[in-house]
Amino acid sequence: MVKLYSLRGNLSGLVELSIMSWNDSSCAYNCSGHGECYNGTCICEIQFDGEGCFTTNVSYFIGFASVYFTLALVCSIQLVMCIVAEYQRMKGASLIGACRITTQKLLYFVVLLACILRGTYFTSPTANSEGWSSSLMNAYYPLLLSGSSLVACFWAEVFHLRDVRWEKPQFLSKSFLAFATFNFISYSLLLAEFLAVRYSDPSHELKSFFKQFFNGCYAVLLLIVVIFFLIYGFQVFFKVQGGFLIEGGHTKQDDKCAEMTQLLSRKKKLAYFKHIDTSQLQQSRLGLLSQALMLSIVVIFLCSETLSEFWKKKVAQHSRNWHDLLFRVVEIGVALWFPCVLWNCMSPEQLWILNPKRIIKKLDMDIPHSENNEEENQLSSSTGDDENNLCYMCCYGEIMEKGPLITPCECKGDVGCVHAVCLQRWMMERAEKKLELSCGVCQSLYKIERNARKVNWSTVVTRRHWLQIITIVTTMLGFGTGCLIIFRFFLDPVVQLSSLLTTLLIEYVCINCLFQNWNILYERAKISTTKVVEVNLPTISDNIAIEIPQSSRANS
Repeated sequence: MVKLYSLRGNLSGLVELSIMSWNDSSCAYNCSGHGECYNGTCICEIQFDGEGCFTTNVSYFIGFASVYFTLALVCSIQLVMCIVAEYQRMKGASLIGACRITTQKLLYFVVLLACILRGTYFTSPTANSEGWSSSLMNAYYPLLLSGSSLVACFWAEVFHLRDVRWEKPQFLSKSFLAFATFNFISYSLLLAEFLAVRYSDPSHELKSFFKQFFNGCYAVLLLIVVIFFLIYGFQVFFKVQGGFLIEGGHTKQDDKCAEMTQLLSRKKKLAYFKHIDTSQLQQSRLGLLSQALMLSIVVIFLCSETLSEFWKKKVAQHSRNWHDLLFRVVEIGVALWFPCVLWNCMSPEQLWILNPKRIIKKLDMDIPHSENNEEENQLSSSTGDDENNLCYMCCYGEIMEKGPLITPCECKGDVGCVHAVCLQRWMMERAEKKLELSCGVCQSLYKIERNARKVNWSTVVTRRHWLQIITIVTTMLGFGTGCLIIFRFFLDPVVQLSSLLTTLLIEYVCINCLFQNWNILYERAKISTTKVVEVNLPTISDNIAIEIPQSSRANS
């Protein structure tokens, strides 16, 4: 019996010793309530620093504030350039008309405001205990909800609506009410949180309850957005289905084609596509999945913050710091996604997120031409035997250097003939702009044959391309070397972090430019190995039929 009591006493002593090692009162001021005491040393929360966790972690706050303000600067530049580009495209120049709300501009503005608010929060670390600070922190989520729900509603219209030219800048139409209702709910939650925390003057426990409750509400709303984001994104960019495939107004032929498309299997439907831009398709899928993944991670983190009282005290401070750091980095990634996918602020029709037709170069449903066009073709005459034909690009006839003249399209007369070499050079320039390989006059698609010949790199890679590549590579090496020098000779963490963030931003822009140059050179090389097939134009003699009377046949 004595041995049992002694064993029990030893176990209780060990438990008390292990608890005291993590919660030792020998630490200065018990780590100020911002960390844990371990063997007389304070392990502070990532937001705090110092021996007693009194001071704020300046590197943490300045680093995140710099990133958010940099993103805000990028979004503001993109927004201004978007307005200027639309102002220049307008026939009757009007600043008010150029500032009209479109999907692209609203996305820029929402992300700009979100980054400014979050950057402001990180520039005021001493105000963390104030009531308005937590509301400023959580104001980031309704703005992210606005941007993500706007994209989901836009893709829903792309999938359901026809008769809409998505290459033109516009705003929501049929889904605007759903978008407004959803955002009214999210901003009402933000207002309720601000009033509850700021003016009710609750206790610390009630403040913690409010924080957990509203984080849970934002997590639910974000989960709803992620679901619809994936549903319509999968339909548009994975199944390649939607109203954006049907061009023009509702006609009987369009209805027939739509019925046929619904009845066909996926494999048969893809056979109707004349050209599918594989690069744009993969970019859109990667962008869709990356944003959905980051939003899902934010939902998981918000749920973990809601249930923090069940797990935080059981996890070491080091793990909690890594949890907080990863959470903030993913939040940056969600905001960074918008300016990245909206990179072309001058030509929004080139963006897959705003113009899903970018993933499809041409949808050829083999719809017959109209009766008027058939009559014109029947009455047209051939001019292929005219010896005075000239290439409408170089204005030369058949010469040894450029070969014979061909008729690649349905044009006739002075613009009906062209050298194959001249046409190939023109097609390379057109491929750089991601345009269809069709005639600029009659809009008919060229019939192209693939050849197995080698690529002529002297015509594919021009001096301009070499200059761009050399400039980009030199910039990348220069900024990388400069960052290493700063880390070598400057020990200030603020300077090191600022140089690192600047270098990473420049490197990202340079890599993006290199990828675009590679994509352009790939398209040019692909065109250089093709051959345009000559079109046999119909003549009037092909459409004349002579009927011989039966009496004449009998006499013969």
